[in-house]
Parts: sequence; C-alpha cells; structure tokens
Amino acid sequence: MRYRIIKDTDLEVSNLCLGTAPFGEKLSREESFEILDAFVRGGGNFLDTANIYCKWAPGLGNCSEEILGEWLRVRGAYRDVTIATKGGHYLFDEPGRRPRLAERELRRDLEESLRTLGLETIDFYWLHRDDETRPVEELVDLLEKLRGEGKIRYYGFSNYKPRRAARAAEYLASRGLKGPWAISNQWSMASVNPGKNTNPDPTLEEFTQEEYELHLRTQIPAIPYSSTAMGFFEKLKKAGVAARGGGLVCVGDRQSISPSLWEACYNEDNLKKYEALLRLQEQTGHSLQALSLAWLISRPFQVFPVGGVRNLRQLEGFLEAGDLEMRPEEFDSREGTFSDVCTGEAY
Repeated sequence: MRYRIIKDTDLEVSNLCLGTAPFGEKLSREESFEILDAFVRGGGNFLDTANIYCKWAPGLGNCSEEILGEWLRVRGAYRDVTIATKGGHYLFDEPGRRPRLAERELRRDLEESLRTLGLETIDFYWLHRDDETRPVEELVDLLEKLRGEGKIRYYGFSNYKPRRAARAAEYLASRGLKGPWAISNQWSMASVNPGKNTNPDPTLEEFTQEEYELHLRTQIPAIPYSSTAMGFFEKLKKAGVAARGGGLVCVGDRQSISPSLWEACYNEDNLKKYEALLRLQEQTGHSLQALSLAWLISRPFQVFPVGGVRNLRQLEGFLEAGDLEMRPEEFDSREGTFSDVCTGEAY
C-alpha cells in the first residue's frame, strides 16, 4: 500500500479508502470486523462512513458508524486509522428529500457521529448533500465554526456541483483560509450513460468534465465513491464479453451483470476501455479492477478512491491497486486506449 498526505492537511492516508456502507445491512458485525482487520493488515488506514448509512433500512439505525465505533474501541485502533464521516443527508422517512443543512440539524448529525464512533473530533467531515437555496458561504462559515470548536479537523463536499465547490474555495481564499480539502462525487473509469445511473437518487452528483477541470486548476483532491462501478469491467470478463474497436463482438453468460448495471454502463466508450484493460492485464498480470483503480489514482491531481466490499475476496482485489504505480501514459499511449478524462457520461 502507498500513502500520501492529503493536500494542505497533516493526514497521511492510504491511497485507497474503505467504504463502510454495507456494514450492518449487507454484512454482519463479525463479517465487518473481519474486513476491517484485513484492510488494516493490508496497509489500509483510511475509512469512510456516514451518519445516514443503514438508516435507509427500517430498524437498523446508524449501524455502519455503530459497528465501526465498536471495532475502534475493541481493537484500540483510534491512532491507526483516519476516519471520514458525513452529515446533512436528507431523512429517508421524510418526503421530498429535504436537505438538512441548518446548523441545528448538522450539529445533531455530527454529535451523534462523535458519540457513536467514540471520537472527540472527526478527522475529515463531509457535507453529504447540498442545499442550493443556501449560499455556499453560509455552509463554509458553519463548517469553519465547527472546526474552531474542535469538532472537525478538515472538511469537504460530497454530491456538490463543481460551481458550488469552486465558490467555496474562492470564498475561503478571500478570507485567507485553506479548503475545501476534497470533493467526493461518483466517479470510476466506467462512463455512465446519461440518466441511467444504477442508483436513481437525483441528489447524487456524477463526475463531469467541469469537475475534472476544477481539480486540475485548483488541485483540490478527489475522493470519489462508486470507484469500481460495481466491478463492471471484471463482470464483463466473467460474462465472457468480447469487444473490438469499441463494438460488441459477443456476450457469453450475462447473469453476473445486473440489468441496471448493463443499462448504465454498456456503451462504446466502456468497450474501448475494456479492450485496453484486457491488454494491460495481459502485460502486467493485474486484475481489471486494480487497473481501473490505478487509472483513477494516476490522474494529475490527488485521487483517493473509495470502495466497498462484501467479502475478503473482493477486498483482496481492491487492495491490489494500492501497490500499483502506473503513469498516465501507460494507459493512454497505446492505440485504441481511452481518453485522459472520464466525464461520467458516455462519449
């Protein structure tokens, strides 16, 4: 595993971040502990959770943070890992997906996270959703207030449009302050067909060309979620898909690819990328998933992909990318490979 200091912070983290959304719903306490232990043994030290995780399922409550908090206490791991969590998400039992970014609401989420995780301060805090009726300056002022109180150390924006994140950066710079320290939107090597996201939540933000240019210009790090596109390229290979020149040659057994994933990611651009990944796999011996994550990490600004896993086999494939050091030209200089920019839409 390789490590980097997140720009303008003192957080030295693994270049891969383990997402904990499955904890408590898809994974039991014991299975979650097993994955956390294996991630740390594999060199990982960056963990991502959220106050809302599992609250979408009746009766589960805040079980992702609860399991993570218990693991931190039982393993005495507080000094071994960096924790990122999120607040401000809409409530699933309220209609309309109303943003919850009033100070009293955000404080309620933050205080619950601190208690549940057993922390006095959160290393990295995300606003999980935006409320475009509020000036972004108001949100920045609130986050700076929480920093001043020692509740959070660094912060960023998850599911925010680039213009809103850019305005936040401009406002902070005008005050002589650093930040925001990262943006977390949906981004993987796989281009998503417009309007066909596997998660139909309209409050999610996909990575765009505009955001790519923002990262290039400002060097704000990206910490993208859904970074493997649900293992799309590996599933293509498992299904026996063959492609040539961006066109589909044949499909074998497509049972491993859900209809929603196929509808979201089947396009000419991804078939070209798939061909290029297969060639790189033949040359390097690495898995398609590891190579696709290495593609993200090789961008000309800091990228720390977030990935969730369901078992140790998937974790092994995820961790494989942590040791890869690949230059952009290793992906982009070969005939028939893919563009330098993944925009979140089909080309």
